[in-house]
Amino acid sequence: MSSSSHDPLGYVILGFFGGLYYFFKGFRTFRKYRVVEDTPETRIRSIPMGLVDIQGQARGQETLLSPITRTACFLYQVNIEEWHTDSKGGGSWKHYATDLQNVKFYLEDASGKVLIDSTSAELDLPEGMKREVRSGLSHSSPSAGSAAGPAAGIAASDTDLLQYVSEAKMRHFGQMAGKVVGLVSHAGNSEHAPQRASLMQFLANPTGAGGEGFAGMMMRSMLARHDPNGETSRAALEVWKYPEDSPAFKVSLVHLAQTYARVMAKNGNGASTMNLSEMINQNPQQVVTMAALLAGSQEPQADPELEKARQTAAARAHTNLPAMIHTSTSTASGRYRLTEACLVPNGKYNITGTCTENPNPVDEHDRNMIVKGRNEPTYIISFRSHKEEEHHLEMRAALQIFGGAAASVACLAYILYRFGLF
Repeated sequence: MSSSSHDPLGYVILGFFGGLYYFFKGFRTFRKYRVVEDTPETRIRSIPMGLVDIQGQARGQETLLSPITRTACFLYQVNIEEWHTDSKGGGSWKHYATDLQNVKFYLEDASGKVLIDSTSAELDLPEGMKREVRSGLSHSSPSAGSAAGPAAGIAASDTDLLQYVSEAKMRHFGQMAGKVVGLVSHAGNSEHAPQRASLMQFLANPTGAGGEGFAGMMMRSMLARHDPNGETSRAALEVWKYPEDSPAFKVSLVHLAQTYARVMAKNGNGASTMNLSEMINQNPQQVVTMAALLAGSQEPQADPELEKARQTAAARAHTNLPAMIHTSTSTASGRYRLTEACLVPNGKYNITGTCTENPNPVDEHDRNMIVKGRNEPTYIISFRSHKEEEHHLEMRAALQIFGGAAASVACLAYILYRFGLF
């Protein structure tokens, strides 16, 4: 039997190019080290516009629930690996997707606070819980509260995590597509900028707020074609003038279904009013969510009562739509390992980034915001102190430069020896 199947030459060639990649990546890391080293730590109250280094505690009202531990946080990042079995019965873990979700928060020290938009930041956070899940086994039942969304403080079940893997992969592909759209979006008609922005948000997070905005945009576009008189929109707003547990709410919901069926029938898209009424009885939450999305996606209303109804509907859609998408997403099949890292309230963090003007200040003390800069792209959020982050970057740069160089030289020596050139 030929030994060609055990020939390591292919792996050696990959090792050579991989070593070169890490060699040059090390110089980029070294540049970040020099930027952090040359940027003095500043009290938040005194930060100037431009590149700054600040340290403080994370604060904020809006939080997310991390998918594994259900920890309240301002940001979570989950690295997902998939087990691949080889022909010999063994196997290895390979990267499957990286899922990152974030909301804005404040970093606060004794002198003041500043808003942080962590989008596109390089994260240096402590590794949290690691979970391994596999399809085809007897999964634990969904955790308490899953019908209305994840419950805080209750760890996710295997079934929950397999469903999360599907959603994370969907977001991963959406974000990759979004980068492509972003590269060509500037060439489009400026009149379509809002539609492109909504599409970008949808691609970035199709199962969350991005999906809500895009679904609302598509619904407005559909009604503009099929219902130019706005009958369905008015009927949807009428629903949310009443409390959800009131008889008037149910009557208005049926009227909305009838109006929608009549409008669609006029355009050759007949919908059975009876079927819609049955849907209200059989799957009321789905119908309520769609009614909320329809009413909440309308333009602000001049009438105070209708505007209040629109805002009530928008809040309901914001709460219900992610849960509805979650329940309709199939679970992933295979074996996966998930590693979670979170940025949590009251945690102490060091941030090196660009200070710019906050476009939506709450008050006179909320005029600045930290983002990734255009001219200076260094943007690092770390759980380490300023000095510790300097040392960490220095060691990482040295490891990448010297380790990458050593790997490339060793692999090149083998290639030359293999072909009798050395």
